[in-house]
Amino acid sequence: MNETNYIDENEILKKLGKWEDVYSLPTRMTLESFWYTMEKWSLNPQCMNRSVKKFSLTNKSTYNKDNQQLSNYIFKKNLSGIFLEDKENNKNQDEIENSNNFEKEKKEKEEKEKEKEKEKEKEKEKEEEGKENKLKKQKHKHHGCEDDDDEDENQSIFKQDGSIEKDINTKDRNESELAMEYLDDNVSTIIYKRHLIPRLLNRDPTIDELVYHRKSSNQCQFIPMLTIVDNARLLPFFYPKVLGFNIIYQQLDSIKDIELIDQLLEEELNDEKQQQKNRKKNQPKQKKEEEGLKEEIIKFKAILKVQVIYFKEFQPKFDKTSKQILEKLNRWGINYEIGYKKKANLDQMVPKNVFLSMYEEMKQRYKNMEEGWKEVTQTDPQKFIYEDVAIAAYLICIWRKENQDNGKPNQPTQRFIDIGCGNGLLVHILNKEGYDGIGIDLRSRKIWSKYDEQVQKNLIEEAILPKDTTFEQYDWIIGNHSDELTPWVPYITSKLPNQRFFLLPCCFFNFNSRFKENDTRIGRYACYLNYIEKVSIECGFNVVKETLRIPSTKNIAFISSLRDPNLTNDQLIERRQKLLKSSNYIDFKPREKEIKWVPQKKYQPGQYNPHLDPSNPNNFERINRKENKEK
Repeated sequence: MNETNYIDENEILKKLGKWEDVYSLPTRMTLESFWYTMEKWSLNPQCMNRSVKKFSLTNKSTYNKDNQQLSNYIFKKNLSGIFLEDKENNKNQDEIENSNNFEKEKKEKEEKEKEKEKEKEKEKEKEEEGKENKLKKQKHKHHGCEDDDDEDENQSIFKQDGSIEKDINTKDRNESELAMEYLDDNVSTIIYKRHLIPRLLNRDPTIDELVYHRKSSNQCQFIPMLTIVDNARLLPFFYPKVLGFNIIYQQLDSIKDIELIDQLLEEELNDEKQQQKNRKKNQPKQKKEEEGLKEEIIKFKAILKVQVIYFKEFQPKFDKTSKQILEKLNRWGINYEIGYKKKANLDQMVPKNVFLSMYEEMKQRYKNMEEGWKEVTQTDPQKFIYEDVAIAAYLICIWRKENQDNGKPNQPTQRFIDIGCGNGLLVHILNKEGYDGIGIDLRSRKIWSKYDEQVQKNLIEEAILPKDTTFEQYDWIIGNHSDELTPWVPYITSKLPNQRFFLLPCCFFNFNSRFKENDTRIGRYACYLNYIEKVSIECGFNVVKETLRIPSTKNIAFISSLRDPNLTNDQLIERRQKLLKSSNYIDFKPREKEIKWVPQKKYQPGQYNPHLDPSNPNNFERINRKENKEK
């Protein structure tokens, strides 16, 4: 058996015990949605168990009905769920193919004959398609339409004129959500091997786990790989204390199982009636809801089950955990069928695996900045340091993609300015990564002196008057929690044609004062984001509104395109003036510098006071004042 062949790995479990039923739940989800959810959960253990801090997939292999290995994909070693292709996959595929050379030699002749027949059929299909295309073109011309070309997969979000190419959240109708292995009838079993890493490495051990997807019986088995099978203490705290657990999708026949289906529906209706009786409000509306429920009832399609193999000497309760697993599985499956979309718009500009790999790499480089951070800034280093590290990683990914699109070498070429830079950490990180740029803020911070001398030169203490200010030397303007300068970022950027901006709003300001508008239906934060988006559009930009993966509640950012080239300078000036009038703009006044009062130490009588030391000539006046008061 190969090192990556785990098809017979769970034969030992059959000797230890049988699968025992723990919990069941009727469901309306289809088999396709079941396998879709199981595939997602297998590729990302955090979807099923949030306590898994990090993980890595070792390999994914497929087998036929005779338990012969069809394919084996090895994931590159990682610690954050990032899956990158490696050359080893090709070697593995070659090894599997060489092991089956005898069978292939017999089938080669038959395949060649089939290929010849397929080629003949393809030629006929092409001729028929050509005739159909001609008819379609004629119909389009008749209706005054033109044929639309297919979109490339690697197409940029922005067009050359800066407009957004297509709706980011849409997908093609013919796009299949399931992987090819689940659609291939020759594949009977799919096995994932993954390495789970807990949150508390000092207390919990890491563990390897095998996940079996058995298509023939519609089962998904999770089996931990224990060195000592009878020892439950080898399992980490977050992992169920069992030798293995199994999730089954048991299909119901609409004819044979009609009595069971009706019984389940009656139980569901009775539960809903009891819940409605417990509610005191909206009693007249409940009758209408009950009538609507009876009309819109959809029959159950299957029963989800959880089975477990317990340890011989340790059998914990698994009812609550299995109930939570099946309820979550049911939600995922139904949401998949109705076309559920997340409220958060993630990974639009940068793919998740690209960002995470960059973030993990930079996180290791800048983790030493935690030392002494809290003593100087009086802020939480876990939040402020890693938030700016994540923002820097995101910007670097965007800039590298921008260089590739522009045909430039893969080197830091963008110049940036961070207005309202605060602690200057983002400027420090980007400078260290090779990007030339500066940060401006109204007042300096103590932490600035801890940075390198070159970075300190790039941090400038200065007030910005945004109405008449331009930054011609820079390609990007960054507004990271820029407070009252937030709406001015697109305003300033619109003055130059070859400038873009990154804006992460936090505090609510318009061009004149505090932003006070509030729509209770969506909340004040969402209302302010809509306002900033409108300002950006009025200034001639198309923006992508993206949720960043940062430890902050204010995590929605705007990334702009280049300014619309069709707009003239006079048109932009008029638009900017309208924006100022709508905010009742009079004049921009920079925030006054805060003078912090520091309480002085009180000295007890007889205690040494350095401020009254007569040996110091600077204390003579102070000593005289005290003596006069005492007289």
